[in-house]
Amino acid sequence: MNPLKKLSKIFLIFFFSLVGTKSSVAQISDSTQNIRAISSMLDSLVTLNHVVRFNCLDANCFNSSMANTGVIPYFSDEEYIARMSKISCPIPLSYNRYVKDFIDLYAYKRRALTQRVMGLSSLYFPMYEEVLDKEGLPLEFKYLSIIESALNPIAVSRVGATGLWQFMYSTGIIYDLKVNSFTDDRRDPVKSTHAACKYFKDMYSIYGDWLLVIASYNCGAGNVNKAIKRSGGKKNFWEIMQYLPAETRSYVPAFIAVAYVMNYSRDHNLYPITPAYSYFQVDTINVTQQVNFNVLANQIDLPLDVISFLNPIYKKNYIPDTEESYTLRLPTNKIALYMAKEEQIIASSIPPPKPVMPIAVKVVIKDSASTDSSLAIQQIDSTNAVAQTVEVVKTQYKFVEKKVVKTHIVRKNESVTSIAALYKMSVAELKRINRLKTNLLLKGQRLTVNTSVKTKVPVENSSVTIKQKSISNTSTDIVTATAVKDSSGKALIVDAKTDSIAVNMAKTNPAPPVVTPKYIYYLVQPGDTLWNIARRYNGVTIEMIKNINNLRSSELKIGTKLKVLVNG
Repeated sequence: MNPLKKLSKIFLIFFFSLVGTKSSVAQISDSTQNIRAISSMLDSLVTLNHVVRFNCLDANCFNSSMANTGVIPYFSDEEYIARMSKISCPIPLSYNRYVKDFIDLYAYKRRALTQRVMGLSSLYFPMYEEVLDKEGLPLEFKYLSIIESALNPIAVSRVGATGLWQFMYSTGIIYDLKVNSFTDDRRDPVKSTHAACKYFKDMYSIYGDWLLVIASYNCGAGNVNKAIKRSGGKKNFWEIMQYLPAETRSYVPAFIAVAYVMNYSRDHNLYPITPAYSYFQVDTINVTQQVNFNVLANQIDLPLDVISFLNPIYKKNYIPDTEESYTLRLPTNKIALYMAKEEQIIASSIPPPKPVMPIAVKVVIKDSASTDSSLAIQQIDSTNAVAQTVEVVKTQYKFVEKKVVKTHIVRKNESVTSIAALYKMSVAELKRINRLKTNLLLKGQRLTVNTSVKTKVPVENSSVTIKQKSISNTSTDIVTATAVKDSSGKALIVDAKTDSIAVNMAKTNPAPPVVTPKYIYYLVQPGDTLWNIARRYNGVTIEMIKNINNLRSSELKIGTKLKVLVNG
């Protein structure tokens, strides 16, 4: 062979070997990164130690019914394949190296946290199974929420998805999960489970394959459709896997691994570390008035963090007073006590009235010889009965219409015509602004609309003429007023509601009591963040903790002692 040809052949072999090695390293790196992303939800359970109050807080403890000494068993691929074939499930459960990676994660690397997930399943799985069965869906979908949140109801992903089923804000709106300043339906176990079931049924009507439904739950139908198109129209997950986003390529194998581990947990010496309460030890109460969880905790002798954990939908530890009816979840052994003290709890939960800002009033004091009598009212001095004239000038306002641009979210049964009529626009203008080529709209679609709003603006040089009236010098019934002083130093009160003036009988409001700040010290635990520490204390924010402790970043070290300001 020509030496030159031999050398070039060796070079090509080396080149392709190097490319293949880099590709394998990249795949291993992606796989490792995706395993870490999914295992981060398991790690979030560490922060629930003090909230869930597991019956056994030792991460390596085992159920007393175990018949061995806690040895961790290992099995061959053939044993895994044989066991999976025995699982009765309409979702095809295949075994391969991708699935094995996640079996290793749940059964070996994160054993302690897996046992906590198994314990939490007693709180949520009975409800999941009831809803899934009612909707005619495979009961094994309950394992999907373990991948999503590790059954942590307050888990938040890096992109903002939250709750047991990790709904994004926009997807939650489409499936009727409301979010406002006080509540977040994405954290409601029952409402979010019904929404997840609706999504599963919608996706199955499109793909007719359960593994593709699971894949779409992670990356969206758009990415699944692109993968199907790139694969040449194939509709099998394992055939389109390479065209899906990296995280989704690990998402389905993780689901299969969890289904296996939950079915064969005893074979791996995995036993649930049970929380303080299971599904059948918790009941719900309909609440139509405001309830403050701090008041509730004191009245029924139940820790605040336990109430918050059982009711994750309420963002501020407070059930708002609205026309809607809300549900309150409590341990069954506390229901009777709540019913007995319900009136007292509701009465104590009423917030104090908000301070009313006085209307700005300009007061000009003139003597009784003033020639301008049209604006005069009589004010009687209690000591020498000297009459004075007071002119009150107040700012008046008018409303003008102002053009604004707003965003409209399309609701069910809305059309281009109805939306245009709502904002007093033409259909042509609405379609032009939003570049719509057809009249077809989708629920949840965002449209830009032009509309007008009434804006309050002051009227220049406006004044109010006050008719003359007699005021009793003993009048003290004043609701909202601005205080001024006359030439002798006596206090005058201008009542902004009645435009009356009375003598302040030297009765001033007592000064509010001085509130001494109350601090506690918190020792940082494994898995703690500033966010979950602040959430445990009413009224505490991340910025407050950082300012009090002079923290420049949000990173925390285990064992750090933090000073936390709490309500006295």
